[in-house]
Amino acid sequence: MLKLIVNATKTAVIVFWLACILSVASVIPSPYASFIIGFGAFVLVGHLLEYLFIKYRFGERNGWKISFVQTMIFGFAHWLPMLKQPE
Repeated sequence: MLKLIVNATKTAVIVFWLACILSVASVIPSPYASFIIGFGAFVLVGHLLEYLFIKYRFGERNGWKISFVQTMIFGFAHWLPMLKQPE
C-alpha cells in the first residue's frame, strides 16, 4: 500500500512541476500562473527545509544516500520508503 501511495505522489508531483514550468514559460494564463509559481516557490522552500532536516537527522542511518535533487523534486516520496525499510 505504501508503494502505491508513494508512486501516486511522485506522479502528482511531476505533474505539478510540469505545471510550474509551463507557468514560467507563460503557457498557462496569468491568474493561474502566478498562483502556481507562488505555490511552487513555497513547495521548493519546504523541500529544501525537508532535505536539510532529513539529511542531518537520518542521513547517516544505514549508509543512506539522501539525494538532494530527488528530495527537491519528490519530497517525502523519495526518502519515506528508505525510512520504512527494516534496519
